[in-house]
Amino acid sequence: MVRWVVLALTWLLPLVKAQGVDFDRWYPYAQASQYAQSHGRILVVYFWSHACPYCDQMNTFVLSDEAVSRALVRRFVVASVDSQSPEGRALGAQMRAFGTPSFVFLVPQGGTWKELGRLFGSRTRAQFLKELQEICTKAGGEGCG
Repeated sequence: MVRWVVLALTWLLPLVKAQGVDFDRWYPYAQASQYAQSHGRILVVYFWSHACPYCDQMNTFVLSDEAVSRALVRRFVVASVDSQSPEGRALGAQMRAFGTPSFVFLVPQGGTWKELGRLFGSRTRAQFLKELQEICTKAGGEGCG
């Protein structure tokens, strides 16, 4: 099964990149939200800060993990938002993300965004993968496996 998934990803990634979107990358909010809408994906708004040790922990031990990267590439678009930037402060207030690390999961629905869930704080790789699966299932489950 794992080999089939790897083969499928190997075949699909060039097609996705040919469309001008590399879902393995993280984008600024405006670009990520546009990609999520146009490709029917879940938008993950990741609020982080340079002075946040828990963000460092998530970046080093969880978000850089290959299994987490594969899970994100399958169904999500990640918007990386520095919570201390002017845009980050405005988005944080709008999305009620008042601490870091925060993850807000949204899906496009009728010209607006519907929140599927949110996570706050550091967690283990296994816990984060489980939560990504739960969010994906909540969004309809297609492509979550």
